[in-house]
Amino acid sequence: MKYRTFAFSVQGESHIRLGKCCQDYSYSYSDEKYSVISVCDGHGGRDYVRSEIGSEIACKTAAENIKAFIENADIQKLKTNPDEMLTKLEASIINDWNEKVNEHYRNNPFTENELFLVSEDARTDYENEIEIESAYGTTLLAAAVTKDYWFAIQIGDGSCTLLEEDGKFISPVPDDENCYMNITTSMCDSDALSCFRHYFSEAQPLAVFLCTDGVDNSFDEKENENAFFQVIVNSYAGMSEKTAEKELSDFLPKLSAKGSCDDISIAAFIDKYKTKAMAMSETGSSDQ
Repeated sequence: MKYRTFAFSVQGESHIRLGKCCQDYSYSYSDEKYSVISVCDGHGGRDYVRSEIGSEIACKTAAENIKAFIENADIQKLKTNPDEMLTKLEASIINDWNEKVNEHYRNNPFTENELFLVSEDARTDYENEIEIESAYGTTLLAAAVTKDYWFAIQIGDGSCTLLEEDGKFISPVPDDENCYMNITTSMCDSDALSCFRHYFSEAQPLAVFLCTDGVDNSFDEKENENAFFQVIVNSYAGMSEKTAEKELSDFLPKLSAKGSCDDISIAAFIDKYKTKAMAMSETGSSDQ
């Protein structure tokens, strides 16, 4: 596959100060046929006492389902009716996530310490095994690219940013009006399927970035966040993959400290050939 793929999650500055674990999780995979990325942000409220587990399960479950989807999809049907096909994929991810969350709970019942931390209402529900999925609540963003198409799916806040062939950054996945301030839709919602949004295209992207809101909230303007993405693209175009990844992983804790102070997750796939050609063209080095 012609794409460089990466995923990073770092503990937020505020979580370090408070001794809280990182509730984000991220994932990337690439082979000769396709690339898959995902990021999740476990909810920070006191009732979401296992959100760091929920986010990890969601990331891995999404990746598993997306890989199976790509391997078995009727490409012509997908291109003809992507909404129907992607909705089925989203439903499969939700069902698997719920099954795995409940399996985790069965093998690991809530401890007294966990129940002590949650609100009285949540404690009552959890003790009666009502809506235990809420304890694992998380957002999910995932994307995949093949030689024939690419797509992104999302529930909750965070962002998907596409770098187009003309060098412009856009946000292809529709906004969710139910996500505002610290309110977000979630994998644990009873109507989670209706809260999913997605995007499908047959055009090959130069790059796609998925970020939890810890990244988004570290920038006061979307243009500044896009400039950050451009720096990453240029780094991967001009450096070895190992060096570019080290620079990015070293910078992310600083971004959290100076910005949102929240956990941060970022994942991307970047066309290593076209972005390098673009960088060379912009610097004029291809003509000198």
